[in-house]
Amino acid sequence: MTTDTGNAPGAVGDGAVFGSGDCPAHVELLSARARDDADTPPVEPTVLRPPRFAYSSAEWHRAGRRQSQSTDIPILDRLAQMSVSASRVTDADTIPGEILVDVDDDTWSSVLAPGYLRLYLAGHGHDGTIAIVLTRFVIDHAVAVSELMDHAFVEARSLPEWDESEATRTQPGFRTEGSSVQSGTYVGDDETWFCAIRYAAYRRGNVAYLLHATGTAPAREGAAFRRSITAAVSSVRFDD
Repeated sequence: MTTDTGNAPGAVGDGAVFGSGDCPAHVELLSARARDDADTPPVEPTVLRPPRFAYSSAEWHRAGRRQSQSTDIPILDRLAQMSVSASRVTDADTIPGEILVDVDDDTWSSVLAPGYLRLYLAGHGHDGTIAIVLTRFVIDHAVAVSELMDHAFVEARSLPEWDESEATRTQPGFRTEGSSVQSGTYVGDDETWFCAIRYAAYRRGNVAYLLHATGTAPAREGAAFRRSITAAVSSVRFDD
């Protein structure tokens, strides 16, 4: 099934995403974070692991993890550097187009998660999440939005015991300023997790969008289910 997460004219906004194992508890945590959105920066790091492993930009700096090479900067930090302003999209009706994703209705159900554009939970004996976030940002005309893709793989590679199985990137084309797909496993909460991540950048004049999808499940779910998560995450796109 192809799911449409919005179709209306107007402006939009920001990004941070999460997916992991114990779904009901994690959705409660997501909702609690969303209620605090007014107190958080408009651009915050993506969360690709259980909440206790999340880090803020300030914590990243305090821990001394920032490297000297510019491509070692996490993608949302780089977005903040290149933008005049940025904000998270939380209302699909404000998007000038559609966010589409191919998900299996028999496996995935959409749930309300304030602060996020869309969150899907796996059912029928499976355990996993797929989360979709969109960030709108305003830029100067000279900015090369495609450079964001230089930073697409940074954050996942900082996860505990990250074991990468895929990292592919497309060049700018007619519809996008480039995109990426990355997958692998990491360790957290005494569990090994599988994670698939997609970024895609879009530019329309001096307004740009960063689309981010993350699918996460316990690695014990098996190869077939992990492949289905990667396929769903890879299908997420912005159609205007």
